[in-house]
Amino acid sequence: MKAFRSLWRAVFLFAALLPLPLLAEMPSPLKTAVDKLIADTDHWAYTQEVREYSRRGDPEGGPTIERYDPSKPEEDQWSLRLYKGRIPSEADLRSWKRRKEREMRRRERPLGEVMDFERATLIEERSEMYLYRVPIIPGISRRLPSDKFEVVVQVGKARTEIERVTVRALESFRLSGVAGLAARVDRVEIDAVFAVVDPAYAAQPSQIKVEGSGKVAWVFRVGGRAELAWSEVTRVKPYKDRFGVEIGDVKALDF
Repeated sequence: MKAFRSLWRAVFLFAALLPLPLLAEMPSPLKTAVDKLIADTDHWAYTQEVREYSRRGDPEGGPTIERYDPSKPEEDQWSLRLYKGRIPSEADLRSWKRRKEREMRRRERPLGEVMDFERATLIEERSEMYLYRVPIIPGISRRLPSDKFEVVVQVGKARTEIERVTVRALESFRLSGVAGLAARVDRVEIDAVFAVVDPAYAAQPSQIKVEGSGKVAWVFRVGGRAELAWSEVTRVKPYKDRFGVEIGDVKALDF
């Protein structure tokens, strides 16, 4: 499972569709849903809980619980409450902080440069929802082959907002940069669910589940499941808005 943690960090990106840049070419309901999501950028503080499970379904340590609050200065926006099921020690805090710093450095590309919304297509319409297939721009990732994935975005008709995002690998592929070993990924499935926090605003991410399996060094079978959940969601005024600061494009994680 340790070898697959790099995979989790990479594929979580595909489910993280909040927020996105506007594209005039998007299908109308999808554009409306994305517009609503953009309007709430950095206005929500939340508690994030991460749990990891082995290929057999056994918990791998306890949950890691973090708090994010964009109303605070950037260096204080993330705080650690629980680390792998225990009160974090000084060593835990240092390890966690290094990981967070790496994540921030990897925020290189706006998601509008990753997801090709101009080529989004309506694949199904039901009485309560639209389903759109959104391509990933070819060659955009250093780690994941974009043509091996299918991304489907569900937009609810009642509120015209994103309700669910699913991602799955269409076939096996090689993954480089995992613990210095060659790896083959046989299966990846992601399910991101959005929930209404306040009816006056767009639904926000509520849960993400990632499952995958494959082989490392072509011999050792690895895999497992990771789950993210958000709670204690409150609306706040972004720290940058207090001073009228322009921060630039919102970046994607680990791409």
